[in-house]
Amino acid sequence: MTAMLTDPHHMALEQVLARHLRPLLDELRLTDLATFADHVINGREANMAEIVAAAAELHFAPGFIHYDRDSGLSLDWGERPSVSLGVSIAAARFEARVRLIIRDDHAAIELQHLGSGAPAVRLHKASRATMERAFHCNSFSPGHTPGPPPALS
Repeated sequence: MTAMLTDPHHMALEQVLARHLRPLLDELRLTDLATFADHVINGREANMAEIVAAAAELHFAPGFIHYDRDSGLSLDWGERPSVSLGVSIAAARFEARVRLIIRDDHAAIELQHLGSGAPAVRLHKASRATMERAFHCNSFSPGHTPGPPPALS
């Protein structure tokens, strides 16, 4: 995973994901961190899945983003509390595993895995465009509903 974080290509993909996942993160930040902490501490994965699903359904097509039943809580001394949630993004041409880190004052993402049915070299070159197209087809925004992707240039 460390190689991913230092690779400029993967950092660029994280930026694409962060831009597209911002509405989801904004929705999740509306949930009080104490609620997340309670669910993590007491192993209420179904509750966490419901929170993520409810936030995702406002912005993305059904099944595009789902909670992986992987959560964590950070209560380090001298640090602000944070919760981390593992989510998967499943599109026709790529799949991604992302960790969402939520604090009371901000949120962040970490790209943990990126895969595709395409050969690795092709994925490396085309994944940014593939990711943009997948989000275009699966995202709801004012005046936009999921539909056919724009033509490739």
